[in-house]
Amino acid sequence: MRYLYALIGLVLIMASTHASASRFTAEIDVDTYVDAANANQSFSEDNLLWVASEKGNPVKEAYISFINTFGASGIFNPANVDSATLKLNASRIDAPGHVRVYLIHEAVMDATWNDRPTFNASNSVDLSVDKKGEYLLDVTPLIKEAVETCTEGCPYSMAIVAEDNASIGFASKESKEGKPVLEYIASE
Repeated sequence: MRYLYALIGLVLIMASTHASASRFTAEIDVDTYVDAANANQSFSEDNLLWVASEKGNPVKEAYISFINTFGASGIFNPANVDSATLKLNASRIDAPGHVRVYLIHEAVMDATWNDRPTFNASNSVDLSVDKKGEYLLDVTPLIKEAVETCTEGCPYSMAIVAEDNASIGFASKESKEGKPVLEYIASE
């Protein structure tokens, strides 16, 4: 009987540990892409977020800006972020290849190629895109960096940059299906 009480106690402790983790979905504020061939134009209303590179250099970059609710969600320490996933839907592929995702410590609104934001290239996640469909990226290190940099109020964005002469159109928040989604799980 003593073992039964011990087992029940262990189950209750484990259940309370799992109950302290919460799942959050970050709301997209703005998404857009920039194009070197149209250096003064912004593409924030398009259904696709284009990323492309030629001869190893990016010629189109996409940006997704999120509303920061870390503080309102009780997340004040990067260690509280258990995991974070960015879902992207590759809707059109002119040339398959690799893309990298970087964190930007600001909102990216109607950027153009000429005034596109800079990002820290030392922290990124990569993805190989070879066919149309949904892709899930583990962006946990980027979200931990976002929490460390700005817990309260300031917006953050993610830059999507193509490599390997890739040319890929991801569904934007304006598309009917497959919109980008950022979810993270955090514990107290």
